Amino acid sequence: MDAHSSSQHQSTSPKLTRHQLAAHLALSLRYVDELTKRGKLPFFKIGKSIRYDLAEVETILRASFHIRAKTGRSAKTPQG
Repeated sequence: MDAHSSSQHQSTSPKLTRHQLAAHLALSLRYVDELTKRGKLPFFKIGKSIRYDLAEVETILRASFHIRAKTGRSAKTPQG
C-alpha cells in the first residue's frame, strides 16, 4: 500500500494532524513521524499539511501490529 494512497470512497472518519494522531494512539510524536517516514502509516497532504484518516490508520495498525492472544492451552496434557 502506498503511503500517499487516496481512498476511492469518501471516509467520514476524522482527519487528524500528526500531533492529534500521536495523542489519540498514545504514541510519541517521534514514533508517528518514524512510521510515516517508513511508509507504515497512510496519509495525505493538503498543501504542506499532512493529515491522517483515523479509520485507515487504525486498520493498518491492527493488521501490522496485532499480537494474537494466547489460546490458553498448555503443553501438558492431563493423564487420567
